[in-house]
Amino acid sequence: MPNLLLAAAGLAARLLPASWKQALYKVKPLAGWIRRGLNRAAPTGLSEVRIAGGDLAGFTFQLDLQTEKDYWLGTYEPELQSALPQLVPPGAVVYDVGANIGYVSLLLARAAGEHGRVFAFEALPGNAARLRANLAQNGMQARVQLFEGAVTGASGPVRFLVHASGGMGKAAGSAGRQEERYQAEVTVQGISLDEFVYARGNPPPQVVKMDIEGGEVMALPGMARLLAEAQPVMLIELHGPESARAAWETLGAAGYRICWLRKGFPSVPSLEQMGWKAYITAWPGSPGVEERAGGG
Repeated sequence: MPNLLLAAAGLAARLLPASWKQALYKVKPLAGWIRRGLNRAAPTGLSEVRIAGGDLAGFTFQLDLQTEKDYWLGTYEPELQSALPQLVPPGAVVYDVGANIGYVSLLLARAAGEHGRVFAFEALPGNAARLRANLAQNGMQARVQLFEGAVTGASGPVRFLVHASGGMGKAAGSAGRQEERYQAEVTVQGISLDEFVYARGNPPPQVVKMDIEGGEVMALPGMARLLAEAQPVMLIELHGPESARAAWETLGAAGYRICWLRKGFPSVPSLEQMGWKAYITAWPGSPGVEERAGGG
């Protein structure tokens, strides 16, 4: 019976349109019932899993199906998955800042195509090990390069706080919720994106995805030259009012238009509208970029 339930869920993930799956998850009692049933059926711990739905359907990942079902079913960050084909041009250099286990890194690599290149930045050693394994499992080592460390405002050792879940954390000095449970800390290498490009000679990105749990307050000022000169398209998950202000001020100073990461990419009218958590995209006022994003 458990295997039948997992098989049925995988089939539904593969066949149902994304809009239907999102609608199902918005019905809270139904979503809770589905989640409890899948938890009873799913194995515990890491196992090798074939992705059932979404843009990575058919890829193989090491996943914990008790906590990472959205990766398996392809329902992780649906707005981001929908936006990438519009915002990532073929052959692009893309930076994935806060790469976790590499799910979004591989989405970015898929969007950029075989001639594109992704640089994945991940600070937590456990996540980096899983990311490396997931790249190898899918034969993507040549298209995704891992940098083990934290993206901050400057280079040097960084105190990195590890969440009680073990799979997430943030650099000391980050914004965001201070009451979250951080059970440990590790010291990792820190680097700014300006130094990564201009001092170390790495290619500048056309697209940057950033999700670093409030570390945007340090990482965005640390890429001021990149924003001015390379002008990459930005995709950012913001955590807290300090991060929102850092994005608003840093991107605004660089001449960027800030938009919601949703269908049509409507403009964000004010800093206050971003609230505690916001998913945004931003690009400079270049007609080519706006046409690619579907803006006007």
